[in-house]
Amino acid sequence: MGQSALPQLQATAPLSPLATPAQNVPLQMQNLPQNMQNTPQNQLPNQMQNMQQNPALNQLQPQYQQGQTPKPPAASAPGEYSAIEQAMLTSGTSMEKAAPSEFKIKTLQQFGYSYFRPESQGFAAMTDIPVGPDYILGAGDRIILTLWGSVEGTYELEVNRSGEIVLPKVGPVNVAGVTFGQLPKLLSGQLGKILRDFQLNVTMGKLRLIKIYVVGEVNAPGDYSISSLSTLINALTAAGGPTRNGSLRSINIHRNGKLVETVDLYDFFLNGDKSRDIRLQPGDTIFVPSIGPVVGIAGNVRRPAIYELKDEKTLKDALKLADGIIPTGYLQRLQIARVEDHDKKIVTDVDLDPKTTGKSLDNLAAGIGIKDMDLVKIFPIDSTLRGYVRLDGYVLRPGDYALKPGMRVDQLLPLDNMLPEYYTEAGQIIRLYPPDYHPEILFFNVGKALAKDPANDPELQEFDTVRIFSRWEMEEMPHVRISGEIQKPGDYRLFDKMRVRDLLMFAGNPKLTAYLKDAEITRIDKTTSSVTSYPIRIDLGEALKGNPKDNILLQQFDELTVRKIPNWAEENDRYIALKGEFVFPGVYPIFKGERLSSVIRRAGGFTTKAYLNGAKFTRAQVRDLQQKRMQEFVASAELEVNSKMAELASTSSSQEELAANKASLEGIKRNLQILKGSKAEGRVVINLDQPDKFTGSPYDVEVMGGDTLEVPQNSNSVSVLGRVVNPTSFVYLNDESVDFYLKQAGGTTKDSDDDEIYVVRANGSIFSRQQFSSLGPLFGGGFQNQPITSGDTIVVPQNYEKTAWLRTIKDITTIMSQIAITAGTVLLGLK
Repeated sequence: MGQSALPQLQATAPLSPLATPAQNVPLQMQNLPQNMQNTPQNQLPNQMQNMQQNPALNQLQPQYQQGQTPKPPAASAPGEYSAIEQAMLTSGTSMEKAAPSEFKIKTLQQFGYSYFRPESQGFAAMTDIPVGPDYILGAGDRIILTLWGSVEGTYELEVNRSGEIVLPKVGPVNVAGVTFGQLPKLLSGQLGKILRDFQLNVTMGKLRLIKIYVVGEVNAPGDYSISSLSTLINALTAAGGPTRNGSLRSINIHRNGKLVETVDLYDFFLNGDKSRDIRLQPGDTIFVPSIGPVVGIAGNVRRPAIYELKDEKTLKDALKLADGIIPTGYLQRLQIARVEDHDKKIVTDVDLDPKTTGKSLDNLAAGIGIKDMDLVKIFPIDSTLRGYVRLDGYVLRPGDYALKPGMRVDQLLPLDNMLPEYYTEAGQIIRLYPPDYHPEILFFNVGKALAKDPANDPELQEFDTVRIFSRWEMEEMPHVRISGEIQKPGDYRLFDKMRVRDLLMFAGNPKLTAYLKDAEITRIDKTTSSVTSYPIRIDLGEALKGNPKDNILLQQFDELTVRKIPNWAEENDRYIALKGEFVFPGVYPIFKGERLSSVIRRAGGFTTKAYLNGAKFTRAQVRDLQQKRMQEFVASAELEVNSKMAELASTSSSQEELAANKASLEGIKRNLQILKGSKAEGRVVINLDQPDKFTGSPYDVEVMGGDTLEVPQNSNSVSVLGRVVNPTSFVYLNDESVDFYLKQAGGTTKDSDDDEIYVVRANGSIFSRQQFSSLGPLFGGGFQNQPITSGDTIVVPQNYEKTAWLRTIKDITTIMSQIAITAGTVLLGLK
């Protein structure tokens, strides 16, 4: 059928905010250093940033607000409150937040139709319940007969189309039209003609289906086969229920061409009266006529909805359908919107307040008639809270308090409601002054008010807001600092009467390395115009014992420095690591002035496999210096290379030269990235020898914490890298020269720079062709004839001078190769 012709009244009604006391967390008395920074550690939890107030109070009260709108109950539609929920959840609007509140109706629906919503199964016929004694048997019913005594057995008997069942040993018995309560007597009599000494029990099995018809204003009219136990409501549910154009109050049931019942579903929906919900018979027709007159009841009633009228004629009757006005309904002005003579819509305001009229509410409402399509609005009362004062800010239980006659500030501030370290010097009273209720601020001293000082304990007035502050909102939290040889150095809060020993305990006490005999407190002498500082020397040992001479009182901004024991070496400054071919390799503690030969002897000397020429000695201080140099160079070289990249197009004479130059610079950039990720080794070149010969030599250096000496086995190999035909490693042969190994690698390539070949010795030292005269080979010497030892590496760089423009960056590549060696890296193509 068609949709309802009644308008759906949709809008949103403003909800009064739910005023709930803000939750508070007690002041945290932590003393962790991170809590002693610029902001105090006890920020108030009830500082609301999104207040909706008038502009004046936004300036006066930027922090504290308790009004919040709660989330809708889970059982309600999203964002929707019932009138009762709204009334109960709203504790009242404070005077300073009073604002125009236009009454708007929420979605107002027709009453009763939601009982038949498709997902509801509550009114479906039940088939698994016992039948009553008045149930009339008919064709299709099944009967379960149980016999015992002289004969035993259970029989399932179905009533056939003739209305008969077939009893064992008896034959057909007509049961159509017999009630279930009469059936046992009937069957016992028939069986008694044949049997003796028996007993029986009769129950109903599967019930028959009956066909009925549902027509008129229903969602799915038609014929339905339903359970024989079904009633009118069951049948309407099967048909999807009446449409919103269908009546719920005048539903007709026709049987055999006659009207047998007219049902008003409001009796059931409103009062639970199901007496007119008769059981249906086969062939019954249910007719749902069009809806009759309606009236809408909106606002502050218990059950706002659009109701169908039947015998209701007055406003009293209509309000009864809505279950009455709730206490928050405003009786001084009810409004009735009415369609007048198919011409216009008018509104009428009525007064139902017994106090102004002298009559009861029922008598007043009974004298007001209602008509079809009337809309009755019951407005809410003024939600402004009266007779209160508000306690706000840094208190345990902020909120609204009842204003008692003669009530003063001290009565509003019991000590059990004050949080630790509240600010005693100042509080505020924000007072609204009639007739326009503009706000003004009054100052009072909280401490004196609690002491009942009349000048600071004023009498409170309606709508006053009393604000209490935290001490650390109004003052900077005092702190002291401790540094040096202490477990937990940092900033700590300064407590009243706090002494040196208290600060040491907060900081976890001095370390074992602390020099207790002499510590220093730096104290600030501050005036309004200048600041000076001076040291105070104390004995920490005596301070820890509580000696007042050294365990002095601390002041704001004091800084205690705990020194380290003179000449104390940290753990990483007291050990050297010996690795590789030592008799007893490991980590050895060293003493001041000890030399390398001494540590080697303590390690049992070298094993027979030790290759002393390949020894690697590294030092932490040298590593740090080399790393710094590497970083500085890489940064400078990247700028230079990027600058050259930008000049490529203008300096190249051809596309081929441009491509070659670009490829060369890209290679340098890649090597710079490798160098950037490399770490300096901190290697110091030494010529190691057996302990008896090494002792007293120039290389027998004084060891330092963090030193490492690694002695490998002889690798018996020589590496040739760079611009050679076959860069690889070769077996070391005694007395062979640079020239021999270069020939073993197939000789240099066309783009090699033969004048820049260099050799990295196994001990880390380097020699190159530049160190030798070009006439050397004529006399059997020179670079090419230099002997190579096991572990040496020969490096043949790329020649960049074939491209004239790239000669300007040769210095970069040369330095890169030198720095790379400090990181234990060989950058091929450099130098």
